[in-house]
Amino acid sequence: MLAIKQQKRVLVIFAAGFLTSGIGEFQHLGWFPFGHATLWDTSSFLSSESVTGHMLHALIGYTDKPTVLQGLGYVVYLSIIGVLTLKRKKRAQ
Repeated sequence: MLAIKQQKRVLVIFAAGFLTSGIGEFQHLGWFPFGHATLWDTSSFLSSESVTGHMLHALIGYTDKPTVLQGLGYVVYLSIIGVLTLKRKKRAQ
C-alpha cells in the first residue's frame, strides 16, 4: 500500500512538470504574454542543456531559468492536488 502512495506522489510531480513545460512552450510561442520574468538562474550550476538537465526536464519539468508563470503554475497545481487529496481523505473517514 505504501508503494502505491509513493507512486501517486511521483506521478503528481511528473504531471506538475509537464504542466510547467507546457507553460514554458506557450510562453515561447507568445500565447502567454505575461509572467516572463525569470525567478532564478541555475544555468551556471545545472544547465538545461546538460545530460542531467535534460533528464530532469523530462521527469519533473526542470528548467535553469524558470519564469514567474511557470513557478506559479507548479505551485498552484500542487496546491490544488493537495487540497483535493485532503478532502478525499476526510470524506473517506
